[in-house]
Amino acid sequence: MEEIDLYSLMRPKMVCICKQVSEKEIVQCIKNGATTFQEISDATQAATNCGTCSAAIHKILERELKKGRQ
Repeated sequence: MEEIDLYSLMRPKMVCICKQVSEKEIVQCIKNGATTFQEISDATQAATNCGTCSAAIHKILERELKKGRQ
């Protein structure tokens, strides 16, 4: 395994840098029942500061909701 691969396994991907919210936390929020951007934002505080991560959160939400329908 390359060093960069190991690093990505050890450190979760941060989606919201301002509030330190990882992709794993957002996915877990969706698994816990969140179905809208606002529900994710309320639960995690992601996208409540600068909003730069909003598009990434929408993509994760869409991806995870599609998985649930399959």
